[in-house]
Amino acid sequence: MRSIFLAFGALCALGAASALAETGSLRRAGELDWKAAPASLPRGAEVAVLFGDPFKPGPFVARLRAPAGYQVSVHKHPDIETVTVMSGVVRFGEGQHIDPRAEKFLHVGDFFAATPGMGHWFVVNEDAVLQVTGAGPWKIEYLDPRDDPQRKAASRNE
Repeated sequence: MRSIFLAFGALCALGAASALAETGSLRRAGELDWKAAPASLPRGAEVAVLFGDPFKPGPFVARLRAPAGYQVSVHKHPDIETVTVMSGVVRFGEGQHIDPRAEKFLHVGDFFAATPGMGHWFVVNEDAVLQVTGAGPWKIEYLDPRDDPQRKAASRNE
């Protein structure tokens, strides 16, 4: 009986590995397809999707490339978001409003996880690339609606 369970487990593992191989992908850093970040983020950043589709249900991995001085004001997400600094230096803070005293400097290899609904912000000190993982569809809600770039663009067009 034990051998039947082991064989079944091996088949399940093989099936899972096969499914991962069918959906797996290789992305070389120098060959990423960088595009302007979505309108829900401030202008000036670019995004490259490594895996999945951030705007569809399911897991995704993307990179955000932003210049020094780039800032995303206090916001939250409905799902967990994890971020690893790939290059550059970023100031990161948690809370309901920007407080420079609460910011932490993040360097290459540093990581943070924003839990669902957690207010946070970041400011790029030195040109940076951030790797973002999460579950789609990715959404961002600014705690102060006046910080939403889409709202700012709409008011400019009125």
